[in-house]
This record gives sequence, C-alpha cells and structure tokens, in this order.
Amino acid sequence: MTATDQAASRAEELYRLLLQHVDVCRPCGAMEDCAKGTRLRRALRAARYAARERTPR
Repeated sequence: MTATDQAASRAEELYRLLLQHVDVCRPCGAMEDCAKGTRLRRALRAARYAARERTPR
C-alpha cells in the first residue's frame, strides 16, 4: 500500500466516522457547533489534503 493509498483510506475512514457522528449527535444534525464534530471535520479536511498532496501530477 502506498502513502497515497493510506492517506485516501484514512480520509474514507474519517468520513465514515463523521457520518456516524452526525447521525447520533443532535447539535450536528441541527447544523450547530459540536466539539467532536468540529474535530472530525478538521481531521477529514487534513486527511483529504494529505491524500491530494501525495497524488502524482
């Protein structure tokens, strides 16, 4: 598995975790602030950025 594959896999896992969290979290479901949801969204953005940066051009 390459670094790009690992980064993409991590982004997919974080996305799945975020979706699960939004399903059970009332503030996130109502588009309000939630500390855990914010952390997950930030981690997802960072993982997607890392996967994009490792992709050869």
